[in-house]
Amino acid sequence: MTPPPRARVVMVSAGFWPAVGGAERQALELSRALRARGVEVLVLTRRVGGAAAREEVHGVEVRRLRVYGTGALDSLCFLFGALGWLLKHGGAYDAFHAHLAGSPALAAALAGRWLGKPVLVKLGGGRGIGELSASSRTALGRLKLRLLTLLRPRFLAVVKDLAEEAREHLDGADIEVLPNGVDTERFKPVTSAWKEELRQELGWSGTIFLYTGRLSWEKRLPWFSGLWIKATEGKDATLVLVGNGDEEIPENSRVRLMTSVDDTAPLYAAADVFVLPSVSEGLSNSLLEAMASGLPVLASAVGGTAETVRHDENGLLFNVDDEAEAAKQIQRILNGNELRTRLGTAARLEVERRYAIARVVDRVLELYTDKA
Repeated sequence: MTPPPRARVVMVSAGFWPAVGGAERQALELSRALRARGVEVLVLTRRVGGAAAREEVHGVEVRRLRVYGTGALDSLCFLFGALGWLLKHGGAYDAFHAHLAGSPALAAALAGRWLGKPVLVKLGGGRGIGELSASSRTALGRLKLRLLTLLRPRFLAVVKDLAEEAREHLDGADIEVLPNGVDTERFKPVTSAWKEELRQELGWSGTIFLYTGRLSWEKRLPWFSGLWIKATEGKDATLVLVGNGDEEIPENSRVRLMTSVDDTAPLYAAADVFVLPSVSEGLSNSLLEAMASGLPVLASAVGGTAETVRHDENGLLFNVDDEAEAAKQIQRILNGNELRTRLGTAARLEVERRYAIARVVDRVLELYTDKA
């Protein structure tokens, strides 16, 4: 009996590994998970700096297209470059999957309509600060959103909050809520002995509050760092902030900064609490990775975070800008070993139930073959 042909998919993303934003990370994780299922994945992305035009990243084939200039010129270069590549080579593939509603999405949607291929467009970012909101503020951006609506790809929103915003900007579009997925085998709780070994390697002691992600304004890390120092005064605790970005954060003996690392799993395994004090969120990959690692979460009650973390069940939440409430929750989780254990166990179970990458891949594979 002849085996079924191997599915072939083009991922179209303005950025890809080693860029470390949420869209780039999720594009990589999804590509790796699809590869594990036998899907042939090719990533089409921008070529910046000294990156190779063709390479393999974690087992995934990557083609990088040259772009020129910055801003709108950069976006137009990638739009027409990606469109040309897809029209020339896309007939050999079964589906196109674009990440974010920018030039990659428009290129994929145009080529998909011409070639008769299913097109998925994954929306990202938090309400009011993501791609949809930014596009709606300019004439070219509004034109792009209008074209995307007319071309009718299938839009995937990671949380209900983002789907609701998308319906405001993409009137009549087909929008499905499909969360980010996390590799529950790579991100998982570890034994106390392994945890202690990791902490010794990192030079960590006391209670470790951990943040991983972009150091950008919407994460409000300077604000959180200041109130955290006051709330934990006299305690053996350290706040570790891991990432790259433009935000300047004062560092001292109790607030440590680390640049981004390729593998964050050991950091989650060695930490005690994960923090996410953002002003707006879609669905943070770091949040899901921390929960999968069995960490209790301390976060602002916004967007997808509020949909994922239930206060006092699998994490602790505070209202945006409520310093008194944030300080109270910091002290609760700092002083409650049993509370941290209970919340962390529930967080892991929540990820297994709703956010395991295998569940996400199951649905994506269905959508790749849906030509409706």
